[in-house]
Amino acid sequence: MKITSNSNIELFDKSINSECPHCGKSTNLILISPPNFKALQRFRPKHTGMAFQCASCAEPIFLKFEISRYTESQVGFFENFTLIERPSIEFEFQYIPESVVNDFKEALNCYSNFSYNAFAAMCRRTVQSTASEIGAKGKSKVQNQLEEMKEMAEIDDETFDILKQIIIDGHDGAHPHLPNLSAERAEILLELIKDVMYQIFVRKGKLKKAVELRSQQIATDK
Repeated sequence: MKITSNSNIELFDKSINSECPHCGKSTNLILISPPNFKALQRFRPKHTGMAFQCASCAEPIFLKFEISRYTESQVGFFENFTLIERPSIEFEFQYIPESVVNDFKEALNCYSNFSYNAFAAMCRRTVQSTASEIGAKGKSKVQNQLEEMKEMAEIDDETFDILKQIIIDGHDGAHPHLPNLSAERAEILLELIKDVMYQIFVRKGKLKKAVELRSQQIATDK
């Protein structure tokens, strides 16, 4: 992909697709605002942004591209891009106790804003509030759930040990000695913490609700 001195921009042979942060659909992106060639040549940044439009909902989406080369007549870009906005993460929060849900929601907001170390800190708080909510054995229950998911998802030992150290071995909101969280490992941690919340709270809450509805139906039928 490149932009030339006459401000013409050559798009990829294949269309650009991404999940829209507004409507949540996986959609084609339409370029509506390419960068200015003269400004790029003058300031020579390592990255530049471009505005696209969602083909599904027509909302603007902003992508960041790394510049691959500068020549007198053109500026080239790598095909990989970073989505500046990320969709809000949906979850069945109604089944999670109030003492836990605020920490969990804040963790998800940190992830959506690419604040991965803050996301890790809030995952630790979520684990701590979960342990307090379900009693003395709560932390062991969370740890057992993580171990089960490690096997199910076939997470490598190194990655799992880092994630376990981040969310289990910490005792308060922030530990400077803990490893920084990469985007790739943050994505794994996201799925782990979501599954912990589902297995401990949502699944139990749904079963309880189903039993209550069944009891009400039986009482009505009598």
